[in-house]
Amino acid sequence: MLIRLLLIIILIAISVFCWISLINPLAVEFRFFGKIIPTDLSTLMISSFVLGVILAFFFTLTRDAKRLFEGYRKSRQAKKSQLLKEELNKGMDHLLRGNLAKAKTHFMEVLKKDPSQIDLYFRLSEIVLKEGNEEEALHWLERARLIDIRNPDILLGEAELYQRMKRFDEAIRTLNRVIGLDEGNVKALKSLREIYRESKRWEEAIRTQKSILKLTKGKKAEEEETCFYLGLKYEHASDLLGGESEDDLENALKEAKEIIRERKNFQPGFLLLGDIYLRMGRWTSAGKVWGKSFTRFRSIIFLLRLEDLYLRREDPDTIFRIYQRSFKYDPENWVIAFFYAKLCLRLEMLDEALDEINEISLRQKEFPALHRLLAEIYLHKKDFSKAAQEFEKTFELSGTTYLPFTCTTCKRESKEWVAYCPQCHQWSTYTIEKSDKAFTIPASPSAEQLPLPFRLDTMKTML
Repeated sequence: MLIRLLLIIILIAISVFCWISLINPLAVEFRFFGKIIPTDLSTLMISSFVLGVILAFFFTLTRDAKRLFEGYRKSRQAKKSQLLKEELNKGMDHLLRGNLAKAKTHFMEVLKKDPSQIDLYFRLSEIVLKEGNEEEALHWLERARLIDIRNPDILLGEAELYQRMKRFDEAIRTLNRVIGLDEGNVKALKSLREIYRESKRWEEAIRTQKSILKLTKGKKAEEEETCFYLGLKYEHASDLLGGESEDDLENALKEAKEIIRERKNFQPGFLLLGDIYLRMGRWTSAGKVWGKSFTRFRSIIFLLRLEDLYLRREDPDTIFRIYQRSFKYDPENWVIAFFYAKLCLRLEMLDEALDEINEISLRQKEFPALHRLLAEIYLHKKDFSKAAQEFEKTFELSGTTYLPFTCTTCKRESKEWVAYCPQCHQWSTYTIEKSDKAFTIPASPSAEQLPLPFRLDTMKTML
């Protein structure tokens, strides 16, 4: 309708101009690219008007065609996006339900139509990794990297897979690429540090940890990373301690002394220094280091080291004196009393061990290790009836029969003292807690669930 109206207006305008031209003839010369064209003024005006109208018409037609094309393209894109969204939602639904195969199929269909969705490559990598296919998981991340070559998250994912597959050299190269893109990428540096640590490349691990320390902000974070730095030096020295040459031993001693100089309260360093002195045959120096450390830190591990040292030296009097001084300093410390009772049992001082355990039981809540120790005492005294009763109490309390060392950070328990917690990755956090939490330990079968011959065999084994 609009076009018809426009044509009618154009025809009317042309008719008016023609009529004016006929009644008002005026000759003019129209010059066009060097040519002279004789015409009249009215014809020239009419031609110019018509040409302008035609140009305006084509401009409007072109604009409308462009709008129509854009609308069509957007409509197709919207339809395609809707279909992809539906396909993606189906995949996510199957993934949440645990149907990995169907989720994988839907995600792959989405990528066929839109390969630029980086998140789906991560999803597919996670799915096939759950299926146990590490190579295919790596393949999906490599495809993602082809689309976004400078994405650090993709490279970190690849490095993690290489590390999981024990392909450490490739993991190191990949992590170095991440650091090349972003020198302050702490996650990449920590992953690199762990690889060096696992492969016992101590110099590289320590150098990497120094880089992490420079990027660490906040007092608590700096404290943790400094402890980790000292921990790496501790592991390096421990590794040297296991060497055969005198040079290794001297280097271990030097490293241990550096640890102590850098941090006066890093307990593993003092334990290590004593171990090195003992390996060098300098047992007096080892005893002094552990004795002063026990006085300073009041940590039971130093007392246990001293106990083993003086018993090996066939000098029980010295360790007894150390225990007696400890009782005077901290008479309410039942943990020291417990290990003193174990020492008495070890030296066949059964009555004194029994008295000490009975004293602890009057002050502390019952726990499995207490009754286990009582059972061993009665076994040594040949009182099998009471020993059996104590074993039954041990099982009734449903716990381990040793006094556990507990990580103060994550509460992981260990039968032996360890310098490094494998669960929360913290250093120097293991101790024996004095609260009731020390007795909250994993359940074990009750005595009634065990056959009587098993209980008797256990008692005989203890003898």
